[in-house]
Amino acid sequence: MSTATVSQTVRAQQELQITRVFDAPRELVWKAWTDPDQMKLWFGPRDFVARNLTAEARPGGRWRNCLHSDGFDTGDGEKRRLDLWQGGEYLELVEPERLVFTFHWEEGTGLPEHDTVISITFEEKNGQTTMNFHQTFFVTEEDRDGHMKGWNSSFDKLNDLLREVSYGG
Repeated sequence: MSTATVSQTVRAQQELQITRVFDAPRELVWKAWTDPDQMKLWFGPRDFVARNLTAEARPGGRWRNCLHSDGFDTGDGEKRRLDLWQGGEYLELVEPERLVFTFHWEEGTGLPEHDTVISITFEEKNGQTTMNFHQTFFVTEEDRDGHMKGWNSSFDKLNDLLREVSYGG
């Protein structure tokens, strides 16, 4: 019999953890993650808009989205139009405290096409919500770091939306 272990370094390379505190009640943050009309307003990095977003937030339900940009910076000084399709399946929903779903880039995006699992917990204290976001397992550090950049930009948009909803603009 043999045993395999994963070193802390390898595990850290394969996982992404982001914690954000939003100045909004947990129910609003939950709704922003589970209501397709709300998701369309923030889902995707700043240079992208969510197009054709569908989400059936229930265990076994599917979600799908097209991240669209008319001026994506390719890094060589050129800007181009870009559509990146992504999707997954909802695995667990415990309203309003825990959400688990799969994430994958669809074929043809040029991005890694393996599934990752996203687990999010929401904790409320004094009218603020702490969101603990965890995504695993990445094949490369580059893939993980790309997701970290994209999600953080998305969470900035989510924060803007929650401020608008909470304070009326």
